[in-house]
Order: sequence, then structure tokens, then C-alpha cells
Amino acid sequence: MRYFLTALLAVFSVGTVAYAENYLQLVTLTNTQGAAATFETKGIHADKKQVAGNATRSVFYTLFYMGVDGVNNGRPLVVNDKKMFTDQFVADNSDYCNYYVVECKEKAAPKKESGKYRGTYSVQINLKKLLTDLEKNGIYQTPDMTTNVATEDVRSADNVVTPTVIVVPYKKEGESYSAILQSDADRRIAVARVQDGFESRNITTVDLEAKMAAVQRRNAYEQNSGAADSNDKQLLLSSGADVYVTVDINKEHSTAGWRVSLNMKAYETASGSVLASKVATPLRYYQTQATDALCNYAISDALQPFLDDICKNFRPAGGTRVVLQFAIAGSSAATMNDPMGKNNYSLSNIVRQWVRKNSYQGKYHLQGVMDESMIFDYVTIPPKDEDGLRMDAAQYAFLLEQYLKETEGISCSSRVDGNNILFTIY
Repeated sequence: MRYFLTALLAVFSVGTVAYAENYLQLVTLTNTQGAAATFETKGIHADKKQVAGNATRSVFYTLFYMGVDGVNNGRPLVVNDKKMFTDQFVADNSDYCNYYVVECKEKAAPKKESGKYRGTYSVQINLKKLLTDLEKNGIYQTPDMTTNVATEDVRSADNVVTPTVIVVPYKKEGESYSAILQSDADRRIAVARVQDGFESRNITTVDLEAKMAAVQRRNAYEQNSGAADSNDKQLLLSSGADVYVTVDINKEHSTAGWRVSLNMKAYETASGSVLASKVATPLRYYQTQATDALCNYAISDALQPFLDDICKNFRPAGGTRVVLQFAIAGSSAATMNDPMGKNNYSLSNIVRQWVRKNSYQGKYHLQGVMDESMIFDYVTIPPKDEDGLRMDAAQYAFLLEQYLKETEGISCSSRVDGNNILFTIY
């Protein structure tokens, strides 16, 4: 009898792995309303008519055995598997799961790839009923989270600032973001999944590809052909994002399956200071090779602590950091070291003294002064102006331009690109 039970368990175990191979397991929680939860899911099948059913069963398989971010804290629902019950949901061509399905809508019609059809669907299920039935059958056992479908992750305390974030791929010297996104599918997917994670926590993000397209339309991004680091730095500074997050991916394979590790680092855009660092590695391997799903598993538990560290370290003393650059116009004979203004101080000293008095708590760093240019790699601008109104890069630039023109009589113009302030002296 003992040998029979062992053999039976082995058959069930093999069955679960076989089901996993049939499902893409690319499931994302998109909405919750009352007892219902809506998921975006992808299906794959050799028969076009079976793709929708496969995608629906994939929702239940992923909820049961892999976990979906936003449900049960991203952990699998099944903690005490009883195959006689759970197999009804995930077995090939089974319609039992439809008992819990409220609605299934096609989002992207099935298309044939490598001999099989793939499609995308929006599936709404009665999650409360599903959890109740799983608990009655002794399968789901988390009494403190039975109705906790989704969690509010963003901290709302007054002393916590949530910055705007842009997520970019990790790159080596000589590489560019544009080339990586075009040639490296895994890193492109990793960036997208981490960005999705921030957005699911109500963090405002700047899309890298959209920003690159906008910059290229202004003929600025590829102005210096081959200068990838310089161009990408300018893209970040002009993005308007307070923080940029680099993501690197490492894909692992073993006899137990597949998993990916994500190495994430957050930097303050203006200064380049490191705000947070986290290596996200899931504890287990999975049967799917899909990078989307593996990235979701990797970040499910790591993203919130990473975000907490960013918010804790971002602008701890108040104020916003900007980059401040000065350049002498090509038609001008002046230099940054020439005497100017009402007291004939050098232009560089006039600027430095104003910045020193008008930076928040005197926090700034002068990178260097040359005849034709002057760069502050960061200046911390005050949170508010003299009128008590919010200070931003544009207002700070206006005040400095006003001072140079009206008080010192220096001809100049300013331009603001994100958190990058650029002055031209004539």
C-alpha cells in the first residue's frame, strides 16, 4: 500500500510539471473590485480555439503554484495540495475553472508562432469564492489574509517622498541604452517588468523608450555619434526623473527548472549618488522559461524593500538636486574668468557666490571651471521660494537669470531640460 501511494504521488507530481509546460504563466493582476479580481494572461495552444481556455487555466495554475503579485502577498495559494481537487482547474481541456470565471475578454487575437497560437486575454474571476472553496478543502491556509486580495504599498506618511523613477538597463562601457533595448530581449523585458512593479505601487515612472524617441525627435540624442555614455547621461538628466534605476539580469538553469536574478541599483539622477541596491533572487526554480514570468517571480518580494530604501534615502534633508551648467556663446569674446558685473568680479565668482547663498543649506558641488564653461554637478535648490511657493528647476533658473541680467548687467539666457539647467553667456 505504501509503495502504491508513493507511485501515485509521483504521478501527480509529474502531472503538475506537465501542466506547467502547457501554460505560459504570464499572469498580472490588473484590477480588484469587491470579490472580483481581473488578470491579464497569455495562452498558447496548437489549436487556435483552445488558446482562450488555456489562458484561463494558466491564471489558476499560476495562482495555485507560482503566485501572482498582489494576491496573497505574491505567494502561491496552494500550501496543502490535494490533486483530486486542484487538478480539476488545471488539467488539459478542463472547464471546471469556468465556475469561478466572471468574464473573459480577448485583448490580442491569437497569432501563430513556432507552430502554436499565442493570445492575450483579460480574465475576471470571483477570487473571494475561490479562496473560500480552497480554504474549505484545506488547501489554502492563510487565515490573516483570506480577503486580502491586493495591498497598498506606497507609504503615505508626510515625511516620505516618493520620487519619479526611470528604469534603464545596466550597461557596460561603450554600450548605449538604445542598442541594448534593440538587441537584448532579456534586459528589455527585465526593465519593463521592474517598471511595471513601480507603477503597481503608484510610483510615477518615465518610460525609457518613449523618452528616447522624444529626444531623438529633437535630434539631440545622437548628436555626438559614438558618445554613448555622454548621450545617455544627457538623456537621464533631461528625463525629468528624480531617480534612475539600473537593472541587470542573470538567467539560471538547473535540473529543478529556471529562475532569474535581478541586480537593481537606484541613483539620484542629478548627483549620481547611490540611493539603494538590491539583488532579487527567488528561492525556488520554475518550470517556465518565459523571461516575463521569471522576472515577476524575482521582484515579487524584493521590490517593496527596494522602494522603501529609495524613499528613505531620497532627499533626506529636503530640497531637490539639479545640474547647473554655464557655457560661453561661440560669438562672445568673454571667458568665465573675465571681470564682469557692477564690481568687476570674475564671472565664475559672481555665479559661485549667488549659488552659495541660494542653494539649500549651502549644499552644492562645483565640478570645474574652464574659460568657456562652468559646471555644478549638483546644486540643492530650496523646497520653497521667498513667497512660500514650491521651488522647481525652472523657477531657480529664472531667479538666477534675473539676478545676472538686472543686478549684474550680464547678458545671458537659460534653458531647463528636466533637472538640468543650462545657461548661455553672451
